[in-house]
Amino acid sequence: MRRIALSAIRLYQRHLSPHKGFCCAYRHHTGHASCSELGYRTIRRFGLVNGLELLRRRLDKCGLAHRRYNQAPARHFRNQAGFCDLSCDFDCGDSLLSDCSPCDCGDWGSSRKDDEKEKDIHLPPQRGVRT
Repeated sequence: MRRIALSAIRLYQRHLSPHKGFCCAYRHHTGHASCSELGYRTIRRFGLVNGLELLRRRLDKCGLAHRRYNQAPARHFRNQAGFCDLSCDFDCGDSLLSDCSPCDCGDWGSSRKDDEKEKDIHLPPQRGVRT
């Protein structure tokens, strides 16, 4: 399984990553290795299970770096979010829907991590900036 995971990472690095249009936020902010490079090294060194756990932690920090330092405003498309069930898209008078309840798409902020919890997480300083 380790060899398959390592091959999948290399395939991603060589063929998909150069064409996606953006880079790893953690790498962009800190200047350290990208998430895919760290994943490759940790899986190779520590095995699949331990390597994936370390990679998961890094991806969490990468997401935090993206949310903390990204200058582009977040855009949410309510009809593309996928939170509503199928009955929300139809009129309640439709005969196909015998059990029609009001659409409850939930709280939009609940799917994003809480800013209060994230503010105490340490990220290395931005490259080229001394603190």
